[in-house]
Amino acid sequence: MSKRARLEQDEILVDWLSRLPDEILVNIISRLAVREAARTSVLSSRWKYLWTFTTCLNFSALKMLWNVKKDPATLEEERYNYINWVNDVLDSHMGLCINEFRLCFELRNSHGSFITHWIFTALAKKVQKLELNLHPVGGGFWPPLELYAFPLECLKLFRSPRTLSNIKSLRSLCLDAVNVSGEVLEFFIYSCPLLDRLRVVFSLDLLSLKVVGSSVKLKYLDICYCYFMEEVEISAPSVRSFKYYGPEIKLRMENVPQLLDISIGGGYGVRMKHAISPIMSYFHQLETLELGFVLNAENMQFPQCELPKLRHLTFNVLAFSSKSLLGLSCMMEASTFLQKFTLKLQTVYVGSEIVSERKFRDCLHQHLKVVELIGFVGLPIELELAFYLLKSATTLEKMIVDPTPPAVLGTPWEFENYKKKQAARSCAKELEPKIPKGVELVIL
Repeated sequence: MSKRARLEQDEILVDWLSRLPDEILVNIISRLAVREAARTSVLSSRWKYLWTFTTCLNFSALKMLWNVKKDPATLEEERYNYINWVNDVLDSHMGLCINEFRLCFELRNSHGSFITHWIFTALAKKVQKLELNLHPVGGGFWPPLELYAFPLECLKLFRSPRTLSNIKSLRSLCLDAVNVSGEVLEFFIYSCPLLDRLRVVFSLDLLSLKVVGSSVKLKYLDICYCYFMEEVEISAPSVRSFKYYGPEIKLRMENVPQLLDISIGGGYGVRMKHAISPIMSYFHQLETLELGFVLNAENMQFPQCELPKLRHLTFNVLAFSSKSLLGLSCMMEASTFLQKFTLKLQTVYVGSEIVSERKFRDCLHQHLKVVELIGFVGLPIELELAFYLLKSATTLEKMIVDPTPPAVLGTPWEFENYKKKQAARSCAKELEPKIPKGVELVIL
């Protein structure tokens, strides 16, 4: 097709779209990223201001983040550009309501006045999904005093009748690298009747949290890497999913009849028995379970239990390169109807000779259909586990091998380390001769 023909086709499409009512056009524009939505203003005079009514303000800035990743010296310049961009869009925005407001950039407490203003603007527009991801580029954590602190004094303003009516629209609240107290979170939990999702990552002010009461509508609760956390209490019939990664805490759970999904664990010093003890009484109703821990002799002593409804089991483990992974099969054996097994593995290299501290009996997994190995690098312990599962899973349909490190999955950095991944893919091909007929091997 010639360039002229393509231009004529585009003009016809724009003309056809322009016949639609404004409400439909705004709905279409709201499915675009903020920058793409703003570009529609050049299509015609009618489109000039339509984008300012978009209901999705997702300030994702992958290009800026990549620039900073490649050259950290550009951080201050890109941060300045990001703040101006958000301010300019909010100044131009004319919509009364927004469905989503998302910040995703490396910002500190020194930029707190901007961030707080943006939060109030989003809440004033009855935002439904609010996400602040201020995590440092490339991972790592801020020193405590540099984290943006959610102002406690804002609670007084939130409790005013006008503001309170606006925040009642909130359905999802996600805070990453934001210092926020349990008092603030509990205010949102008990004041927002539609709030069903709460996620908090790396908050050093969060010490305890109570999610209690039949009136609470929260369904999904995630608390990760809040290193001063001491206590969590959950007693709410609405809760369906609970995720906790961090230090050992006092965890109390009761009256959670709809709980189907649990992810729990931590790093060095976290004992698996201590982590799962408060939740074992709910094992009989779980459909998905993820356990994260350091693979050592103590944490391999799984308690006797039954998980009759479990369909998906995930281990997120840090292991020594010589430590056999076959001990994980003990938990699989307790999951009679398991259909999917996922291993997210990080390894510390101490040699390649496999060491197994005890014998593990073979067990057939008659309902296991999918095996997923994430963080695969081709170590003998990985191949040993893969060969075992290929032999024991009699109805296996697919084995997925993904060399991406679990820690960077879902981030802009998951496509890095091309050479290491290529080497891992070559090792994964050693599995091909052992793949039974009818089983698909997928190497990502």
